[in-house]
Amino acid sequence: MNATTIINCSYIDGQTNQLKHPGGDGCISFDNGIFTHIGSSVPDNIATTIDAKGALVIPGLIDCYARLREPGFEKAGTIASETNAAAKNGITTIFCAPDTDPVIDEPGTVELIKRRVAAANGVKVLPIGAVTLGLKGEQLGEMLTLSESGCVAFSNGDHPIGNTQVLRRIMEYSSGFNLKLVIAPQDPWLSDGVAHEGSVSTRLGLRGIPAAAETVALSQLIELCYQTGAAVHFSRLSSHRGVQLVSQAKKDNINVTADTGIDHLFLTEMDTSDFNSTCHTSPPFRSRRDLEALREGVASGVIDAICSNHAPHELDSKLTPFAESAAGTSSLDTFLVLLIRLADEMNLPLSTVIERASAGPARCFNLPQGKLTVGAPADLCVIDQMHDWEFSTAQMLSKGKNSPYEGWGFQGKANLTVVGGVSV
Repeated sequence: MNATTIINCSYIDGQTNQLKHPGGDGCISFDNGIFTHIGSSVPDNIATTIDAKGALVIPGLIDCYARLREPGFEKAGTIASETNAAAKNGITTIFCAPDTDPVIDEPGTVELIKRRVAAANGVKVLPIGAVTLGLKGEQLGEMLTLSESGCVAFSNGDHPIGNTQVLRRIMEYSSGFNLKLVIAPQDPWLSDGVAHEGSVSTRLGLRGIPAAAETVALSQLIELCYQTGAAVHFSRLSSHRGVQLVSQAKKDNINVTADTGIDHLFLTEMDTSDFNSTCHTSPPFRSRRDLEALREGVASGVIDAICSNHAPHELDSKLTPFAESAAGTSSLDTFLVLLIRLADEMNLPLSTVIERASAGPARCFNLPQGKLTVGAPADLCVIDQMHDWEFSTAQMLSKGKNSPYEGWGFQGKANLTVVGGVSV
């Protein structure tokens, strides 16, 4: 028996989603890649013991939308560099966006990614397959073949599909084979801009993207879900009205789930007011009202998951005028501490916020991980909640240093991340 036990810990229970043993007298055992014991008494025949010294154990985080850039854009990020950043921040499973080069639209690319993942540090990488060939929005991709090759879901990335007939056929096909779609609701015409349409973008002279760019597309998608029965995960909601539409769709028993990006729970259009290109994102940071609605959606469960929306870029692509800069923030290095901060700012139990980044996405995509329960995959993170520190881009493990949090003070850090029973 090669079991490992973490002793002197508190933990978030996988059955009740509540904090257990807050005094730090809990223990968690795992063997052969699965949890074998979770409780207070230390089981017999333990080969290895790790003293957590009162730290908190949480399930390994699941990031359901990130760009790893490899293959094709290795100057901005590689599977090795980005999974290192993920591991340091408690992320044990990460969904890889399809907009690589070549695009993830054929099994050979999936196999290439698998080989690069196997040579990395052990974090699980689940590819998202392209829903149309080349992400061009014209011809259906080989979704069933890609699913058999290991793709967990299907998306057109940040490329809106303007042809509703193509969109309907995609949904009918995916429904017939029980395949999950990941769609970022963006109207291709209304989303032609670089910042949220409002007083800030008007004052700065930036092309605005109205909230309707999201909600018009979302309304259309919800109707097609109703028509086709497709299972759709709405990716990276950004607006107050978007949360309302998803809430109503769920009440109508339409098969939809949703996430939002972690940065959209902290930053608004005001953060672009000095032309800060690190705050040029897709979708854009919107108004304070939108941010508060997203937070309420997380608290209520209308928003099932929080993703990183990680988009690392080369430095040169951000050292340009705002409108010409590449959209996206590098978010893996701040994902965990922002979750901790979100719970504190919203006065929510940390277990609720962690659920939106572990069991929540696992439930959306029918994954076995995401909970500290006996028999589940032994993916976990040990957190020192009392560690105070100041963020600097120089500390980042991601190759993309495009973070808007330079100089922010945070509390908490990951002391240990375990994937499948192995420390990464």
